[in-house]
Amino acid sequence: MNNRLQFICFCSFLIILLLVVPAFSAEPLFKSSKTPIDISSDRLDIDQQKGQAIFKGEVIARQDKMTLQADTMTILFVEKENDVKEIIANGSVTIDLDKKIATCETAHFYTADNKVILTGKPLLKEGKNVIEGEKIIFFLNEERSIVEGKKNSRVKTTIFPGQKGLFNNNLN
Repeated sequence: MNNRLQFICFCSFLIILLLVVPAFSAEPLFKSSKTPIDISSDRLDIDQQKGQAIFKGEVIARQDKMTLQADTMTILFVEKENDVKEIIANGSVTIDLDKKIATCETAHFYTADNKVILTGKPLLKEGKNVIEGEKIIFFLNEERSIVEGKKNSRVKTTIFPGQKGLFNNNLN
């Protein structure tokens, strides 16, 4: 390959990279928030000794502009405090944040680590942009995420250059 052809290939790669990067900005879909969470469900079981609350049946949880829907949602509290330790949503989980949608079988929120893990065919979608893998991990404090594949299932990404970032949380 001559130098001119190498230069053209390198410039083409840079142009494609510049077009793609804004579509998947490093800012995560989720952010930590102290605003109240409104939850509705068919049933609520509270066990003070275990420090847990289990919402069952068409669970809908809303906070700020984010809505989470699931079959069940378990909230685990820190012992002897009212602080939330973990939130686990199971069964047909859908998280909707201002035109960004995440679906999976289980969403696990770790409040101490400010981390969210989506498993069970997790898929993120904004407009035509799509990311799917075996596991998607959001590190809320670091504004970064990891999408993992598995041996027989690779991470799949479809990017339409010029669209807003999939992980951009512009809540304003």
